[in-house]
Amino acid sequence: MGGQAESLLKDGRSASVDCVGEALSKFKAVFGAEAEVEVLEAAGDRVAARFGGNMCYTCGTYDYFEDFAYFLSDCAGEDWGVESYSQNPDGTYTVVFRPRRLIGKRVRHVVIRIGDEVLDRVVEDAAS
Repeated sequence: MGGQAESLLKDGRSASVDCVGEALSKFKAVFGAEAEVEVLEAAGDRVAARFGGNMCYTCGTYDYFEDFAYFLSDCAGEDWGVESYSQNPDGTYTVVFRPRRLIGKRVRHVVIRIGDEVLDRVVEDAAS
């Protein structure tokens, strides 16, 4: 795992690396057959992870990111969400999670391949 810093949550509790580890364990227990996740960084109020596996080839890829945020929220005692995600050249995704109260805008990277044509777009919008 990346950094070992703790995050001070809204209610004064800290979201230690233990919460990230707990979320990772729960996610792997439920989705391990189709989704791989590796935590790249867990520092402050930010968690970055790389997602890969068969889920990268489905239309519901984003749902896996939200599921991980749900497991993180459950342990941290505060609602976390996806701040940004981008698709890497190898087909995996790098996803940044933060407490929802800190997400001002969401950044989504979308790559669509149709035959030899590649549409590569970055979309920014207000967080909901």
